[in-house]
Amino acid sequence: MDLSSFGINYGPEFQRYNSQYGNALEKIGWTWYDTVPYVSAATNALRAFGAIRATLNLGNMEIAGQLASPKAFFVRAIRVKMLGDPFVTTAAADGNPQTGSVDDAALLLETGVLQFTIGQKNYGQWPLWMLPAGGGIKPFFQTGDIDVVVQYANNGVEDPRAVYSLSVPVFIGPQMNFAIDLLWPAGPVTLDQGNINIWVGLDGDLLRPVQ
Repeated sequence: MDLSSFGINYGPEFQRYNSQYGNALEKIGWTWYDTVPYVSAATNALRAFGAIRATLNLGNMEIAGQLASPKAFFVRAIRVKMLGDPFVTTAAADGNPQTGSVDDAALLLETGVLQFTIGQKNYGQWPLWMLPAGGGIKPFFQTGDIDVVVQYANNGVEDPRAVYSLSVPVFIGPQMNFAIDLLWPAGPVTLDQGNINIWVGLDGDLLRPVQ
């Protein structure tokens, strides 16, 4: 596969200076990811992959909202994870909802929707609970105080196999604008633990120049 496959042709007079080996592309497994802040009681929409993050733990996009040419990407799975610390709260009385990080996760996941857009076209809409993180911290908490609840919540089972795989991979071409929007149509959700970060990952195959 050469660069002309993506509509890139610089002409033969420049090819002898090309740092790409044989005008070829390689395919490797890859994850593009981004982190966006949810502000309790104020956020009803978030856009991931729309900015360059300062550090790699927050995101690894090279260009905001698109892939640097001639890179391209096959999206095979989408993952969503809420990033939070263990949360201590007072135990609720019998018969009442228990507030805390588990309840916060349920509120966000059961009312939120992820929308995937490439260019101006919608390529999918999924309730957030359908997009498990496939990993994370496996919690175990113990407390001697019966009035205190210590909580930590993941989106799904902490297993790399527990991800939502697309029935048909979605292709993102070079320099094609794309966006992941997290939407809460019911309005802002008030979280007991306050503001948290939400991590979004796109797993798949990265096509890039061979060097």
